[in-house]
Amino acid sequence: MTTRRIISKIHLWLSMLAGVFIVLIGLTGSLLVFEPEINSMLHPNLYKVTEGEKVTYQQALQGVSEAHPKGQIDRVYTPNEPNARGVYLFRLKEGKEQLNIFVDPGTGYINGTLGDKGLFKLITEFHEKLLLKDFNGEKIIGMIGFIFFFITLSGLYLWWPGIKKWARGFILRRNANPYVRQYDLHKVIGGVSIPFLLVVSLTGALFAYDDMIFGWFGAEAKVMPPEEQLISKALPSGKLPLDELFSRAEKEVPQGTLMQVRMPKKVERGNPEGAVEFRISNSFDPGNGNVKVWIDQYSGKVVGKLDPHVNSGLMYQTWHLPLHTGSFGGLFTKILYAIGGLTPSILMFTGVYMWWYKKKNKRKQKIDKAVV
Repeated sequence: MTTRRIISKIHLWLSMLAGVFIVLIGLTGSLLVFEPEINSMLHPNLYKVTEGEKVTYQQALQGVSEAHPKGQIDRVYTPNEPNARGVYLFRLKEGKEQLNIFVDPGTGYINGTLGDKGLFKLITEFHEKLLLKDFNGEKIIGMIGFIFFFITLSGLYLWWPGIKKWARGFILRRNANPYVRQYDLHKVIGGVSIPFLLVVSLTGALFAYDDMIFGWFGAEAKVMPPEEQLISKALPSGKLPLDELFSRAEKEVPQGTLMQVRMPKKVERGNPEGAVEFRISNSFDPGNGNVKVWIDQYSGKVVGKLDPHVNSGLMYQTWHLPLHTGSFGGLFTKILYAIGGLTPSILMFTGVYMWWYKKKNKRKQKIDKAVV
């Protein structure tokens, strides 16, 4: 059996094994690329913005806390963050439920809430964990990502016509034979989408396994300041207002745009209280908020900072998410990524057709031989 035939078999078997999951993950990924835009169309009332002077973050925070006294606020998205689209967006956990609270920045009133039963919550859970919260779904998705990566690599080997004949890989022949038409369509779409498929499959797999893989080489996937450094030391005067912390974070990155605030987790007995994490975008930021500043909630002192433009070793964690989601190039790359997410569906359809066509012809040949 030739090398090409072996690789062709591997390509087929892996596709049969994981093809349906890859198609569904691709389709849900295409939807998630435009989650904020689609959400704003489905729930326009959530994104209502009253013109005029904005209420402060502390006032908005107080309103959310009063409406959800048992909720633990995890994150605050500023109006500049793509998911917020002009409003204050608070994410909190209330019991076992994760809630997104949308606040009108002009009035401070809550526009509405999206919970665990929202459409995109379900889509996200499938895309990231196959809805398998209690069965290590994220690891399974990571394995599917690696399988997809190897399918794409084998497809690249099978597609490559050689340097002198490389243009043949992009030709659709005029042929009445349905197998040839499907083969050419599979070949051309696969050839065009190979760079995209290699990037999204590998980056998707690394969400689950990057710590382990980097560890093999004695490296770390995510660079962070020492944990003992990122704490808040309680003072009799109490915690500073959120607006004061915002102001200090903005002064730390004067040319940046504040995108997101991550509140410290609930303090457990014997553990120190964490500092507030601010995520800020700068002109060189390919994503949203890769400059990170940690501030003591009591003193307002900056206790930690990471800036990809200054700190070495941040390239992977700076580019990992933007490369997977297409956010690094604005609307143009998001459209390309949304279209790219549909390609596994086309490749699976054409691939299954070719497999079925061959099986049918082999069966017909056996019948013809038997008749003779």
